[in-house]
Amino acid sequence: MPVGSETMIERVVRVLEVFGPGERSLSASDIARRARLPVPTAHRIVGDLVRSGLLEREPDRRVRVGLRLWELATRSSSALSLREIALPFMEDLHAVVKQHTQLSVLDRNDVLYIEKLSSRHTSATNLAGPGTRLPALACAPGIVLAAFSSPATQEELLTTGRITVFNKETVVDRTTLRGIVAETRRTGYALAPGWIHADTTGLAVPILGAGSTAIAALSVTTPRGVAEQLTLLPALSTTARVIARAVRAENQPLDPRLNLLRQQIRRATGAS
Repeated sequence: MPVGSETMIERVVRVLEVFGPGERSLSASDIARRARLPVPTAHRIVGDLVRSGLLEREPDRRVRVGLRLWELATRSSSALSLREIALPFMEDLHAVVKQHTQLSVLDRNDVLYIEKLSSRHTSATNLAGPGTRLPALACAPGIVLAAFSSPATQEELLTTGRITVFNKETVVDRTTLRGIVAETRRTGYALAPGWIHADTTGLAVPILGAGSTAIAALSVTTPRGVAEQLTLLPALSTTARVIARAVRAENQPLDPRLNLLRQQIRRATGAS
């Protein structure tokens, strides 16, 4: 979209999006270049965001994401609520499988990782951490999320989702990807050997909500060629089902009597 036709909100979003997982701080000029904005425009937006607390300026004049942005996100994000529910069960799974364990959601054509538990017991390469995005069609969680999405979302993803080549093992043919997604829907899991890092395999299962549609993906990353990869599947699938039940329980409407009791307890204890 030409810069002149953008709204101010769209420009602000472009500025905030340049702060990737590996970018702790940037200069205003760097932001202008990465956001593809005129330098005066970027400087003006950065200044406004610093004054509002959404960005913070460091002593060397570089800026980073501010605490206020984090605060606002933690108040409202359904992904963070999902993370809070899933984390205790992920910790139990992580203790059993001793592999990198991730929780991710689908955001348009990308997989967005919202939690990762790293393991010292594995040699598998895994750079995906909270806030990392990967093309959905290039990783096991993305294939699972595509397989268990609505028909319209699945078709859009398979038709227009970006194809990114990470190495010679990355599957880039859309017809082949359609077959893999269909097989994933049938079996209930996705296996992606060497698609991103040649020495690793991703194994993912869906966390299902209403209508057997995935609300998230639970995955592990293992060294490629390890014979027992699929032996991790029962633990992975069981954990995904437990998380799904916990999410449903959290979203159940409260009995009005319980709600009244909670209010009485808050008043009696002075809690807000």
